[in-house]
Amino acid sequence: MARPGPLFSVPPMIINRQDKLRIDIAGARAFAARLAAELKLGARHFNVCLVDDDAIRELNGAFRNKPHTTDVLSFAWEDNNSMSQTKDREFGAFLGDVVISVETAERNARAEGHSTAAEIRWLILHGVLHLVGMDHETDHGEMESTELEIRARLRLNGSQGVPKMPRGPTRGRNVTPASHRRASRRKRGTGSGQI
Repeated sequence: MARPGPLFSVPPMIINRQDKLRIDIAGARAFAARLAAELKLGARHFNVCLVDDDAIRELNGAFRNKPHTTDVLSFAWEDNNSMSQTKDREFGAFLGDVVISVETAERNARAEGHSTAAEIRWLILHGVLHLVGMDHETDHGEMESTELEIRARLRLNGSQGVPKMPRGPTRGRNVTPASHRRASRRKRGTGSGQI
C-alpha cells in the first residue's frame, strides 16, 4: 500500500533560469498559489521553471523530438498523476514541472496586445492543467473550456471583462495550443501587468 503524500500544502516553486527578461517572481509565486487553491490541489504541488528560447528549444527537441521553440512544456511526474501508484512519500503528491520560455511568452504577448505577465499567468494555468491530466489535443474542447472558466474565476481577463467561449472553428474540436490561445484571447482583453 502506498504511503500518503505530505499532509500540508506545499507552495509552488518558481525557478528563474533565464536573464533575458525581468520577472516578478514573488508575483508569479502568489499567482501559482492562487491557482493551486482554485484547483483544490491540497497537498499536490508543482514547480514552474522560467527559461529562455534556447533552453526550451533543447527540451522540446530532447523530449518531444520537436527541435524548435515553444511557449510552455509540462512534465508530469507520473502518468495520470496517480498518487496511489508511488511509494515515495517525498514526491507522492508532486504533479510535475511547467517550463515556460519567457522570450516566447513576451513575443506572444506583444503580438496579442497584452502584458507578458498576463501571458505567463495563462501559460502557468495551461501547463498545470496538463499536469492534472487534461489534454486539449484529445479531449474535444474540455481543457479549453476549463481553462477559460478558471481564467474568469481568477479574473485573469484584464480590464475588459470576462472571456467568452470562442465561437467558430475552434469550439468543440482539438486545436493546437497557439491557435487555442489566439482564439480565446480575442475575447479576454489585456492583462494587469502583474503576475
